[in-house]
Amino acid sequence: MKHVRYFRIGDQWNVLYLPEQPSGFAVCLIGDNGMTVTSNSSEWLQHPEKEKFIQDLLKRGYTVFASSLYDKHWGSPKAFELLEHLYHFILKREILNKKIHLFAEGAGGLLALKWISSQPGQIRSCYLVNPCLSLSSYYEQERENKLYYKRFVKELELAYDLPSERDVQEEWVQNQVPALTSGQCPPLSIHCHVQEKRFPLQTHSRALQKQLAADGCLINLRIHSNERSFYKEAQSAFPFYQKYEDEL
Repeated sequence: MKHVRYFRIGDQWNVLYLPEQPSGFAVCLIGDNGMTVTSNSSEWLQHPEKEKFIQDLLKRGYTVFASSLYDKHWGSPKAFELLEHLYHFILKREILNKKIHLFAEGAGGLLALKWISSQPGQIRSCYLVNPCLSLSSYYEQERENKLYYKRFVKELELAYDLPSERDVQEEWVQNQVPALTSGQCPPLSIHCHVQEKRFPLQTHSRALQKQLAADGCLINLRIHSNERSFYKEAQSAFPFYQKYEDEL
């Protein structure tokens, strides 16, 4: 890829993809746990369909950026602080509209919710694929699975810099991701597999849809069959983003 820059913020690698003909709009890719960026590559490019998605964003003039986010971030404060730092870093160096699009997958949904709830004026729209939208729901799911529960708790300890697993309790987990309100919610489109097992539809995407509907905010929730590939899940982002670019 021609126009790409890798750089570090603290000890975390980040990547910036620049289009040949910039439109002035940017997309922040918020990856699932383990979507790493290194000094000269990223897992966004190593996955053929994700590379195609980035290439198509660039062809449409989008400036695209992503970060390692401390590997298994689980929506942690330090990962969110890094995203905010990255956002300001890039806006100082590139000529871009300050309201950006988000694209989040898996656990990246937790960071997207934090960003929307804390800085709604920075977000133009948000597109989510098979997202984790409730850390407490995932905690309850993993607590039933003794084999993976201890590993999950250890990941939370590392992500949130907790001293011991005694701090990872149900009440603590429930307080980690703030609830959205209708006043904060930007245009939001969620795309899920009907049989998604890791972050099930009913306890994540459908639950958020119902919560926001009760608050008077309607969001787009599209449910797909398991045959759909990542690119088929993601490609609807192009018209979705464009729809919300008339107002600068």
